[in-house]
Amino acid sequence: MVGAMVTHLRRGEGRSAVGNLAYLALAAFVAWGRFVPESFTG
Repeated sequence: MVGAMVTHLRRGEGRSAVGNLAYLALAAFVAWGRFVPESFTG
């Protein structure tokens, strides 16, 4: 995801880079929910 963002920014495709940032944030949220003990169950 980070590599794709860098590539889009270098090519001047800022809108695609923002989309990749959103996907990266969603993927990090899912990974945090799956792998961090007691992250959502309190």
